[in-house]
Amino acid sequence: MSSPSTDCSSPSAVTISPRIIMHSCSSDAASTTTVACSEESLNIFTPSPSMDSATSGIYCDGTQSLLDLPTSPTTRQESLQEEEVTLTTAHSTDYRLARADLLESEEQCNILWQRITEYEIRNFMQVSKSPEFFDFNVEHLQRLVEHDDLNVSAEADVFWAIRRWYKYDEGARRCHLPDLVACLRLTQFDIDFLYSHINSLPGCELLVNKAVEWLLRPCARGTISLRYTKPRKALQTEDETYWIVVQTRGDVHRFADKCILRYSKALNEWQKWIEIKLERSNFAVVQLENSIICIGGLGRNTKPSNHVNRYNLNTQAWEPMPSMEQRRVYMSVTLLDGKIYAFGGQDEKYQALNSVEVFDTIAGRWQTIASMSVRRAATAAAVLDGKLYVIGGFNRAHLRTVERYDPVKNIWTQCAEMNEARGWPGVAVHNEYIYVIGGWFNGALRTVERYSLSANKWTTICSLNVARGSICGLSMNEALWAVGGYSEGVLRDTVEVYDDENDKWLEQKMLPEAGRYVR
Repeated sequence: MSSPSTDCSSPSAVTISPRIIMHSCSSDAASTTTVACSEESLNIFTPSPSMDSATSGIYCDGTQSLLDLPTSPTTRQESLQEEEVTLTTAHSTDYRLARADLLESEEQCNILWQRITEYEIRNFMQVSKSPEFFDFNVEHLQRLVEHDDLNVSAEADVFWAIRRWYKYDEGARRCHLPDLVACLRLTQFDIDFLYSHINSLPGCELLVNKAVEWLLRPCARGTISLRYTKPRKALQTEDETYWIVVQTRGDVHRFADKCILRYSKALNEWQKWIEIKLERSNFAVVQLENSIICIGGLGRNTKPSNHVNRYNLNTQAWEPMPSMEQRRVYMSVTLLDGKIYAFGGQDEKYQALNSVEVFDTIAGRWQTIASMSVRRAATAAAVLDGKLYVIGGFNRAHLRTVERYDPVKNIWTQCAEMNEARGWPGVAVHNEYIYVIGGWFNGALRTVERYSLSANKWTTICSLNVARGSICGLSMNEALWAVGGYSEGVLRDTVEVYDDENDKWLEQKMLPEAGRYVR
């Protein structure tokens, strides 16, 4: 390698300038990659002197040696014959020594190339914005963007870098786009981003369709061929994945700030993560990959709302969504196959509803589907075996009623009733059972029931330690959780986990902030 201030014949260490021009060490590579780096970021090593640039890719002082001979044995022999060179024992020794020097220098060249690549991975944000980035060949760029250790602040950073590189020479680089985009962690983008920015790139439509299907159909993920579905290491949490719950009402923050909690598996505790601002309370929530969607609830005027907003967890920004057809509060919601279902609730006159709306995340609109047989609010909703269940609730009296909806046939079917009437219960699907946890009936409840689909039967299990309604039920880390809630006029910070083997509830570390939480 040469620079204006470096003499390759000198045995002293090479001084690396802020811009390193790296020629490929292989004889068939013609491209040159210029990389922004510094002496601090690369370990300096001493190259062997007298290396032939045509063979090794490292410039030297031009001294002639046996290395100037062609490397092919047949061609070398012909050359020697033409020049009437006799390969003596001394010459053979010189050749072996020079050949060893060449191999050592090639190894040093590979080491330097590896260090430069490591630098680019660690400093990708800066490197991708440098002028030299546009000169990267596609093979080198692909090696970078597919690397799991690529140091970026968001997956979108990698996308915009690929797009800048492509736009620099669209004609020549168009055919490489699908291979580069396939290296993105496409499941880390929301659907709007996929359609708005990636789908328009030549040859990337199929990749976008696969990513959207992966996002919207969790049950089909095993059949979808995507190279990468997990975030890069730099974007993973300590647990690689994490669970979050969203506060819909707190003691102080009823119509103002609310928090999102996330669970730390390493510390076995819930931690306050993000403060969000939403001028509503008692809204419903579904999580669609990297966004939480907040639906309905009570506005600051204490009137039910039909507004729907999405909070992007990556950008930490609110995005508007189409409003529901009906104003609703105290409804239940759930997500199935990329569609959001909103069941019952109360309208602006605080009358219980039996109407149901569904939002198609691809079509981007709400529509009314078959109504429930019973008007009710304060229900629980769950998904089991491709069907939707609406459980309990309140309409002038607390209800034991359970209905099942078939989204293919658009019909409702009555299921076995619970053993106990309850409104505002927690709910979770765990180990192929539906659990309803606590709730409200003439006061907060401690009781818990579970539903067997095969037997069409509800069975009572061990009661909670702390009676609560509006519990957030979760199936997490192979256990059933009951998080937060409300009882005796007080919002709770209680967390309990069900011990299946011993049929008892165990209290865990308390929440950092009491409140009603949903997921």
